[in-house]
Amino acid sequence: MRCPHTIATAALLLSSAPAFADYTVVAPVRPLTMSDPSGLTVIGLDFQLTRWTEHPPAPAAAVDVTSVTAEVAADIRLAPHWVLLARVPASHATIDGDPARDGCCSLGLGNLTLGARGLWSSRRGTGVRAVSGFELSVSVPTASDSGDRGSSAAVGAFAELPHDLGRYAPDTTTARLTGITQLYSRWFLLHGELGLQLHLYNGDAPGDRSDLGLRFALGAGIRATHTIAILAELSAQWFFSNRFAGDNDTVTALDVGLRYGSGGAIVGLRVYVPLDSGLRDLDMLGLGLDLGLRF
Repeated sequence: MRCPHTIATAALLLSSAPAFADYTVVAPVRPLTMSDPSGLTVIGLDFQLTRWTEHPPAPAAAVDVTSVTAEVAADIRLAPHWVLLARVPASHATIDGDPARDGCCSLGLGNLTLGARGLWSSRRGTGVRAVSGFELSVSVPTASDSGDRGSSAAVGAFAELPHDLGRYAPDTTTARLTGITQLYSRWFLLHGELGLQLHLYNGDAPGDRSDLGLRFALGAGIRATHTIAILAELSAQWFFSNRFAGDNDTVTALDVGLRYGSGGAIVGLRVYVPLDSGLRDLDMLGLGLDLGLRF
C-alpha cells in the first residue's frame, strides 16, 4: 500500500524542482546571430570584429578597414510566453592606408533598440520539440551621425549589413516584425526566421525617406552534448532599393561556430563569412563572440 504514496511523493518532488534543473535536456538552443527562443532572462555582451580591404582605382593604395561592433543586450522574461528586449550598441572603426582618413575614428553610439518577443512551445513527435513565435522591435536614431563617431557608426552598419544594419546606421529608424521557429531534439536543431524591416530616414539623410527590406535566416546544428552545439547559419537581407548595398539588392553571409548554453550562462563563438560578390571582393571576414548570464 506504500507504493502509491511513494510515487505521489516522488512526483511532487520532481514537479517542484526549479525550471532550470532540466534546462540542458529540454530547452531550445540559442543560435549564433538570431533570436533566443529559450524565453529566459539574459544579460550579456555581443562583439563582432570585421576586417576588409577597399581597392580604389590605381595609383591609389589599398585601404584596410577594421570595425568592432559591440552591444549590451538584455532579454527580460515577463511571463512564460513573453520577453522584453533591449539593445545598446556601439562601434569603433580603424582605417589604414588613406591619408585623408588618418586617425579615424572615434567610438560611436548605435541605435537604441527596444522590443518584445512572444514564444509558444509544443511537441512534434518522439523526442522532437518545437518553439515558435514572433519578435517586434524598433531601433530609434541615436547613432552618432557626424565626424569620426559618425564614421564609426556607418562602418559598423556596413559590417553588419547581412545581419541587422538598423542597429548601427546613422539617421535611421528601423521597425522589424519577425517570425521565429525552432525544431530541436537531443541531437539536432533547425532554426528559421523570416521578417520585414521598415527603414525610415530623417531629414539629414540624402535620397528617399523610407525603404522596405525582407530578412531571411536559417540555421542548423548538432548538439554534441546537452550544453554544446555546433551551428551553421545563413543570413540574407533583400533591399527594395540599392541604398545600402550599392548595385546589389541582396546581401548574404554564413556564420559558423559553437554555442555553449546552460540554465546559468551562455557563450557563443563564430566565424562570419559574407557570401555575395560585393562583400567577397573586399575580402571581408569577421569573428564574433557573445557572453551572457541567464536567470
